[in-house]
Amino acid sequence: MKTSLFRDSYNELKKLKTLTVLAMFMAMSIILAKFSIRFPEFSLTWSPIIKMYVGMLFGPVTGAVYGCALDLLGFFINNRGDAFFPGYTFTETLGVFLYGLALYKRRLSLGRVFTIKLIVIIICNLILGTLWLAIMTGKGFMFYLPARIPSNIFNLIAHSLVFYFLAQCLNRAGVTRLLRSSDTERSLMGLKNKKD
Repeated sequence: MKTSLFRDSYNELKKLKTLTVLAMFMAMSIILAKFSIRFPEFSLTWSPIIKMYVGMLFGPVTGAVYGCALDLLGFFINNRGDAFFPGYTFTETLGVFLYGLALYKRRLSLGRVFTIKLIVIIICNLILGTLWLAIMTGKGFMFYLPARIPSNIFNLIAHSLVFYFLAQCLNRAGVTRLLRSSDTERSLMGLKNKKD
């Protein structure tokens, strides 16, 4: 099952339809990055929801390529004079890979969405993101970690709920079927009556 999951996700990359959809999502992510909702202690961004959707549509391999390309493109477009740090690119790549691993060709449930979002937040945001920040600034890991926890808890709840209900609406409206390749759709139709 795992081998075919990676193979199917890799094969998604060979399709022009997939590349077109990824380019569209990349443009949306870069635009939405400029429209974050800012609170006194943290901000709410919408691009993680698109990353989750890409992982659900195209799987871990294509998701990883998307995450890497998006981070590199976003750096060159939205760079405010910051130095390039490859750790952040690795984190973005890993995050979308994990979304794909958990959501691709799986029945969508709020529990599954919440669980994978929690895993990504712990590994990518709290551990790796804090580590990269500590390395870049020369301050200790524990100096940054406590302050990052509340915003990540808020994002865990907000992103999980928004993604789940948005994905459900897009599924019902037929948008997900339109964006998926026919091979993926056939596989999902075969899985819909089976338990994971």
